Amino acid sequence: MAIKALLLDADGVVIFPWRFAQYLTREHNITPAQTRGFFGGVFADCLVGRADLKEELPPFLAQWNWPGTVDDFMARWFRTEDAADPQMVKAIGALRAQGLPCYLATNQESHRLAYMRNQMHFDALFDGLFASCEVGHMKHDAAYFASVTQSLALEPPDILFWDDSLGNVETARAFGWHAEHFTTFTAFQHAMSEYQP
Repeated sequence: MAIKALLLDADGVVIFPWRFAQYLTREHNITPAQTRGFFGGVFADCLVGRADLKEELPPFLAQWNWPGTVDDFMARWFRTEDAADPQMVKAIGALRAQGLPCYLATNQESHRLAYMRNQMHFDALFDGLFASCEVGHMKHDAAYFASVTQSLALEPPDILFWDDSLGNVETARAFGWHAEHFTTFTAFQHAMSEYQP
């Protein structure tokens, strides 16, 4: 089954996930229960480009008794989550060398997206990045997949998508993409052999 483009989620597929939440709990006693109001609230607007992370964070940092500035918080967040899986990075390079375009498909706000592009060198790793803050929709929304499909100038069955969120996988499948639920790198390798000519 030949495909013409591969799209990969960031956190949980290309990047080892959730390290910052562990850091906040371990180093600052800021628990996921405390941060839920932010990440389950206005952060969603940041993810689709309707709000700016740097402007929304300060009142929450005050609630959490964060000891530094908003810039300190964001820098620590981005550095802590700067943890790409070396096996996946190598696999992406090999797939692109074989002629398969590879793209990042991520729910992401603009500041961390810039960090991914510049400090993590994702602009060089991928053929392109499709972030929710630029697309204007998150991956649980079929409009995300419609926009990306149009940008790629491909038909939905030409595209393969991997995500660790089963809900995102199901939305992609409903739109007509091939989509797989990411669990382990070994399972990814095995499944990719079924898609490559």
